[in-house]
Amino acid sequence: MDSPSKTSTSLFEVYLRLRPSVSSVADRFLDVEAEEDFPRHITIKPPLTDHRKRAVERFAFTRVFEEDAAQLDLFEGVGALPLIQGVVGADGREGRDGLLATLGVTGSGKSHTILGSKSQRGLTQMMLDVLFQSIADNIVSYSSAAFAYDSLARSDVSEAHMLPASTFLDQLYGDSHSMRGSCSRAQTPMPETSFMSVATSKQKIPRPSCLPQAPDMTGFEVPIDSRSEYAVVISMYEVYNDRIYDLLAGTTPSMKHNAQRRRPLLFKSTELSPDRKVVAGLKKIVCFSLEEAVMVLETGLTERRVAGTGSNAVSSRSHGFFCLEIKKRDRVTKDSWKSGALTVVDLAGSERARQAKTAGATLAEAGKINESLMYLGQCMQMQSDNQDSNKSNIVPFRQCKLTELLFSNSYPSSSAASFNHHHAHRQPQKAIMIVTADPLGDFNATSQILRYSALAREVTVPRIPSTTSTILAGPTSTRVEYPDLTGSANAAELEAAQREIQRLTEEVDVLTLMLAEEKTRREEVEDSWRASEERLVSMEQDIRDECFEEMDARLEAERRRWKSAWDEEADKNDERMDRKLEILAKGIRIYEDPDPGLEGRVCELESENEALRRKIDMLEREAQLKSPSKKQRILKAKKWEAEAGLKSP
Repeated sequence: MDSPSKTSTSLFEVYLRLRPSVSSVADRFLDVEAEEDFPRHITIKPPLTDHRKRAVERFAFTRVFEEDAAQLDLFEGVGALPLIQGVVGADGREGRDGLLATLGVTGSGKSHTILGSKSQRGLTQMMLDVLFQSIADNIVSYSSAAFAYDSLARSDVSEAHMLPASTFLDQLYGDSHSMRGSCSRAQTPMPETSFMSVATSKQKIPRPSCLPQAPDMTGFEVPIDSRSEYAVVISMYEVYNDRIYDLLAGTTPSMKHNAQRRRPLLFKSTELSPDRKVVAGLKKIVCFSLEEAVMVLETGLTERRVAGTGSNAVSSRSHGFFCLEIKKRDRVTKDSWKSGALTVVDLAGSERARQAKTAGATLAEAGKINESLMYLGQCMQMQSDNQDSNKSNIVPFRQCKLTELLFSNSYPSSSAASFNHHHAHRQPQKAIMIVTADPLGDFNATSQILRYSALAREVTVPRIPSTTSTILAGPTSTRVEYPDLTGSANAAELEAAQREIQRLTEEVDVLTLMLAEEKTRREEVEDSWRASEERLVSMEQDIRDECFEEMDARLEAERRRWKSAWDEEADKNDERMDRKLEILAKGIRIYEDPDPGLEGRVCELESENEALRRKIDMLEREAQLKSPSKKQRILKAKKWEAEAGLKSP
């Protein structure tokens, strides 16, 4: 079996951390082997309740951290300081990208290791503390922040929306927070962003003073280039249902629990990065202090998707990525920025639907998580096989977004050769994988994670095989250790084994003939089946044609019947209308007024004149009662009329 030292050039340095168990009721199935300097090997044995006679498996890691290991022990043991130093770079050279990821079953302590808890800081906060302590005297000052911001935005290769941390936090939390120093909005150009449209006044600011401060990282520093000035750029995103979403882009209350409304991002090569892929369109925050970086980290964590399941009350439903870009340039010449990226990945835990009691959308999320972790295991196993046998098999990392993000920049790009010769190809990233396991947890899920994450694996059969099975098995694999039984086998046992082999060979020949006959019969049956299917198809078509013709004839007969009924009804209506008109004509009579004659007309006119005279007399009486002058005029008029009547013949 290969020792871990041989795998120092592997893609991942894999460390194992065991979670402290609060209960001792369950059976412990994982044992750590004692070694001289520090443990590297573990052995897992099936629990006593498992009656399937499983093999005992032994795994090798770069290092094993037992239950009593503290966060600081893990920070020093996994080589976090060399990882930061490689990202920072030295002697004016560009830094080497680094990757720190956690893997394990849900509830095994991944998030505690990488992000900490309410009482202890995780590896991410500890590395941020060490980084800002190291570059404290060389970080870009607030006075030159506006000028540095312009050059940083121009040199970014991922087409990002970049803005200072003070502006970002002001937009998110308003003026309720107090920061060390300030960066005026008037001095710093602010790009167009939709973040101001987010209603975030109700969000609570994560104050750094309320966050855990232990363990203390005073005294931990990495060497830096004293002639350079540094800038720290932070971005955060998650892989949810095999899509990439920005955690710092801001979400409205209606969007927070609906990932479909968020715009997924692309992982691609850009014009400024033809030799490596980047997540294009991220929101990136330029941080000038540890407090700002911690607040940006806590802000992104609040947007990550979590849900409660039967296995974990706060289970991550996505793979979280925290990207820390360390940029530097010469203090005097102010030339172009050189950068190295440190990516911290908190992978979602694998889980079994029966134990997690997931359903609906949560079950679909678990399916995507398990699928991506399966592809990750395949890539790691392929890399391990290539390292063991010196092969050059292609690692299938383009099967999902998770493996593409983790593995794409670990191999040289074919387009790098055609890139401008003034730009050297970046070194493959250095990757560290921390696997977490619970010795008293789920045996099946834990053993599956260990199988494809361990640097080496050895299987030991827990029972002694018989002599016959040993001979029939032939040469054993190098990974399986069987006890040497050839020395204890006597001649009688060998002869009996040979007879058994001959008998089994004869049975194999007979079974081979029977198999050939069975194949022939099966082919004949399949041919007959295909012919029957063709006949059935033809019969079905004929039946369909007959049914169509019969239906067409019935429809035509029905149409003729309805037409005749309609004509008959129309005739009846016409006859009924004629009868009604005849009856109506009979009941109508014409009456004419009789001619009154000449005498009648004279009488009628005289009666009308008499009525008019009475009306005139009545009006004259009314006028006399109203005015004397009018009375005289009326009397005169009457007198004139009377005289005129007398004069007339």
